[in-house]
Amino acid sequence: MWEHLKLGFWPALVWALIEYRSIKKSTNNFFFAKTVGIYLIPIVIPILFYSYTAVLGESVLVIDILTFVVAVIVGQLVSYKLLTYRRLPHIMTKISLVALVLLGVAFVLFTFYPPHLPLFRDPVTGEYGITHLSISSI
Repeated sequence: MWEHLKLGFWPALVWALIEYRSIKKSTNNFFFAKTVGIYLIPIVIPILFYSYTAVLGESVLVIDILTFVVAVIVGQLVSYKLLTYRRLPHIMTKISLVALVLLGVAFVLFTFYPPHLPLFRDPVTGEYGITHLSISSI
């Protein structure tokens, strides 16, 4: 699960940085909107995944992919709404940037030092985090 959340976060962050150059002047609340949208992706994915697997009793690849797509769509729609919303106080930009950096740091840190929670458990090996690196795995 943890790896899927990172697959949502990093591309969304890169896309936001690309967007910034072209739409920053024609929108409101750019960093706040993008931060909220980016935070929603790793929130929606586990909610949908654990909900449907609780009902079905197993994960289904097609539904896993749809879960990811729905999470990205939700994040982008909410981001768009906030981009077109009235201008918020400038402090929201600063808070958003700090929140975005903290989420990025959490993704890196918890990859190597994850809490022992189901979200971070590798379903194949049963291990948590990157336990060893070898030349052949790089």
